[in-house]
This record gives sequence, structure tokens and C-alpha cells, in this order.
Amino acid sequence: MEIRFGTDGWRGVIDEDFTEANVRLVARAVAEYLHNAKPDGHGVLIGYDNRFKSEVFARVAAEELARCGLPAVLSESSLSSPALSYAVYHRRAQGGVMITASHNPPQFNGFKFKAHYGGSALPEITEQIETHLQRILAGEPVVAHNPAELRIENLTAEYLQHLTTLVDMPRILDAGWKVVADAMHGSGAGYLRTLLQDGRTQVTAIRESRDTQFGGVNPEPIASNLALLMETVLCEGADIGIALDGDADRVGAVDEHGNFVDSHRIFAITLYHLVNRRGWRGRVIKTISTTNMIDALCRRFELPLTITPIGFKYICENMLQGDVLIGGEESGGIGIQHHIPERDGVLMGLMLLEAMTLSGKKLSELVQEIFQLVGEHHYDRIDLHLEREEMPAASERIAQTAAKEVAGMPVKAIDRMDGTKFLFEDGAWLLLRASGTEPVVRIYAEASTPEAVQELLSAGESLVRGR
Repeated sequence: MEIRFGTDGWRGVIDEDFTEANVRLVARAVAEYLHNAKPDGHGVLIGYDNRFKSEVFARVAAEELARCGLPAVLSESSLSSPALSYAVYHRRAQGGVMITASHNPPQFNGFKFKAHYGGSALPEITEQIETHLQRILAGEPVVAHNPAELRIENLTAEYLQHLTTLVDMPRILDAGWKVVADAMHGSGAGYLRTLLQDGRTQVTAIRESRDTQFGGVNPEPIASNLALLMETVLCEGADIGIALDGDADRVGAVDEHGNFVDSHRIFAITLYHLVNRRGWRGRVIKTISTTNMIDALCRRFELPLTITPIGFKYICENMLQGDVLIGGEESGGIGIQHHIPERDGVLMGLMLLEAMTLSGKKLSELVQEIFQLVGEHHYDRIDLHLEREEMPAASERIAQTAAKEVAGMPVKAIDRMDGTKFLFEDGAWLLLRASGTEPVVRIYAEASTPEAVQELLSAGESLVRGR
């Protein structure tokens, strides 16, 4: 049996490899890590999302952690990953376990460890957990501990209260915006509706009920999954639609015309807003698959920029070093200073509303404001699903390609930080990256027109397939 931690924890198919027995083993490995590493804090918090059997797996993890001598607090209901992370930080726990597979298909569930600082476990932490796990699987004895207490508590209220301190809530509530909040049947259901009540701003909430099949679409806030949000925004005459993924740490948006606003534009709008309207400064962190609009804004505002491999854990690592204004990734995860070192979809939704409120502009106008500063940038991605036996050859082609021209465009440089990224003279780019945990190659592209993006994606697929 193989249990591997990917970019943000362990994920598996429910009742195949992601079983109660395996969750118990991983929880035991976490307990061993905490007993040995002794991070600051006391006890462990356990949360879970709305997926099938998530509450069962969370209970199993909590019971095992308590059995291994760690005081455990289990959330009384499903909650978002950022809420769990904030509770870990706020309550000074040694760590947290979040049962979630985030934005992945409904047959999956996952086990994420949140460190004592309230963010994703750094690679050295997950390596230690995996080492303990391998010893357990090999039958090595573990030190017995007296069982500890297991309690059930509300872990959400303190997080929602904290969010109100990060934005100008009175002005947002008084602005009279019409908002559609789309929880995508995930565990962030009700958060925006609760935060935005008691004012002139009105909220229409959709897909808030628990549905372990997520209405037939993956709970990922990308254009292809948000037809209902786009339709509702238009039908309600709303000013903005805000979509959260399955555990509400990622965000997508829809403008007043029903057009999708991706995470790249949300990142750029938020960065500009924090610097230009809030007067914040600091380092900016982005992953290699994230828009060049961030580079241009950093040059304009003379902000230091750091580019990392894909995975929010790398952004978290930088945030822990201090002086980070904002960090973001292509998949919709964005975090800011004065909060935990964690991506947060609900907070980013509030940031968009604050940017609209303080500027007096609609979301589409905020996008155009960025384009006027840095030029038009368009982006798209395809997930190329291959047969498992095809992956080694595809991965080799990606690693070895040295193409001088792609889609008729001369290649300026190739960056192999994480996958293979082709850089072109006009600022366009194409990234090919094989997944380390599933038979998928992700192909990302950004260019000045949607047509150029599609040409790059098509050329990228040909490179992956060896055509």
C-alpha cells in the first residue's frame, strides 16, 4: 500500500485507498510527528468538508489522535479549510487535520495537515509525517501514550469574526451591492451570507445545500463549472458573483455582465487595491503558473516579487519569513498579510467587494482598470487526462523538450522550475506540467488575446503527445 502526500496533503478514492483504516494510520503518523517535533501549542483541531463520509473520517482521525495522547477538538460541523487553519493559530494548537479533497471530483477525499502557525504544512513537515507513516506500515512499534480528551466544539465563529477586521465591513454593508454567493455545495456555505447581512448590501445564496456529488460538477470555481452562477447574476441583476471551491480556500468571480473573472485577474485587482487604495506594501509571491500581470504591477509599484513552484505551501513558506503583502496561485488560492499564511476564498470575495466599494467601480471596470495599466492578458488551462501507462513517456517529453518555436512563435527562454515553461518575446507563455499523483498533464497559457491562448494550448498538447 502506498500513501503519498502531494502538493497539499494525501488524497485518495473514497473506500478504495481512502479508508477509515488508512485515515487512522495517517492520524497515528501525525501523532508521532507531534510527539517527536513538539511544535509550539497544545492539542490538535480536526475539521472536515461536505464530501461523502468526511464527518466519519474526521471522527476516526480525532479518536486516533486522542488515543495517541493528544488532546483533540473536533469541529461540530463542516467548515472551510481557512476556518480550521485560523482556529489552529488562534487557539494555539500544535496543528490541525482537515478532511477534504478541496476542488477535486466527488469520488476523492483527502487528509491535510495544518501546522501550528495556521497554514499548509511545509515540505519538511510532511516528509517527517511520511517517515513516521512508513515506520508504522513496516510494523515498527510506537511509544504508547495515555489517551487524551476528545471534545466537540464550534471552530467557525472566531474565524468569521476575524474576517470582519480585515476589510471595511461597515462601508461594504452600506454600499447596497447585489451579491450572488455560490458555495458550490462546499463547506463555505453560508459564510458570505452571514458576513453580509444587516446592511443595504443584499446576498442571494446558491448551491448551499450539502450534495456529495456537487450537482454533477467538480467544486472548482472555474468558468466551465459556474454556468448557474453566471445565469443567476444576470437574472438577479447582481453586481458580482463570488464562487468558492469545496473547502472555500479558492475563489472565482463573475462580473455584472455574467462574465467569468479568473483568479489571475482577482489577484491583480487585489494587489492593485491593497497598494493603491489601502497603502499597503511588502513582498509579492506568485507561483510559476500565475499571470504576468503581477510582474508588471510589481515593477510599477517597485515591489519585490518572488516566483515559486506550484503549491501554496511554497507561498506559505515565504509568508512565514515575513513582509509579504500578498501571495497567490493560478488555481484560485490567494492570501494576504495581517491574516494567517493561508489562501482564503471568502476573504478574497470580501476584498473584491471592498475594492468595488472604495473605488465606486463595478467588477468589469476593475478588470479594465488593470488592463489599462498593464495591457490585456488572457489565460486558459487544459487538463490532459492520459492513460497511466502513457505518463512516463509524456513526462519525459515535457522534461526533454527544447523547442525553439511553439505555435509559430519564437521561444525566448525555457524555465524548468516546475514543469517546462516556454517564454515568448511579447510576454506570452506556455507551461507544461505533469501531475505527480494522477495521470494528468496540465497545460497553461497566457497571451494578449484569447485566440493566441488557444493556439498555445493546442501546440502544448501536441508537444505532450509527441506529435
